Amino acid sequence: MRRPIRTEQFLARLPLFAGLGVAELGRLAAGTTRRELKRGDFLFRQGEQPTGFHAVVHGRIELTARSARGRARVADIVGAGRSFGEAIMFLEQPYIVSARALGDALVLHVAKGAVFAELERNPALGRRIIATLSAKLHAAARELDTYALGSGEARFAAWLLRAAGPAEQGAASVTLPAAKRAIASRVNLSPEHLSRILRHLTAEGLIEVRGRTVDIPDLTRLRAWRQVHPDRRKSSRTAPDRAKYQARKGDSP
Repeated sequence: MRRPIRTEQFLARLPLFAGLGVAELGRLAAGTTRRELKRGDFLFRQGEQPTGFHAVVHGRIELTARSARGRARVADIVGAGRSFGEAIMFLEQPYIVSARALGDALVLHVAKGAVFAELERNPALGRRIIATLSAKLHAAARELDTYALGSGEARFAAWLLRAAGPAEQGAASVTLPAAKRAIASRVNLSPEHLSRILRHLTAEGLIEVRGRTVDIPDLTRLRAWRQVHPDRRKSSRTAPDRAKYQARKGDSP
């Protein structure tokens, strides 16, 4: 059974509100509501207007963007202790993703009015928010560079290393935070391609797969392998894969 949380204490742990005093946190907590979700419940849908931002107390929230052609792609999977939706709240534009619970989850919604009112009282909060959003933008840019370039194997290896944490050497274990489909979409792969990559990395002795847990026997070896791994995208694609890829690029097969 999970221990109950005090909203003020949880908000104080968010980078956005780090260092705020009791009074400030109390006012923000007064503008915060809780939302309990079951697996598959939507927190919001793409195109809806934001009324604040969200923070995950426990559980996992999948953020999915759908293109004009109806193709869905997982933009992020947000776990406990992380917030999301701050930038779109300040832009006052409709959501560009949908947010759906991957299992039982508790999410806090911090109302836009409460945040804006606190900004008027405390200009220092504005600097902290700018710093936090800048750090998120920098991380997103690095992630885009990692996931957009290189082979499928290299992209998934980069995701594993990031998920394993800051350790430089030794062994590590990564629990896949969602179904294979979601992870594949996250690194711009098909589920079938991800399955082949898992088999390939296992055959190379770089990982061991136990259900949703991926063991990495040697982080240094996986990191070195990723750095020198050649781009196998052309040679590893099957004919259907190549057709799909070319169709996305607008070329003929």
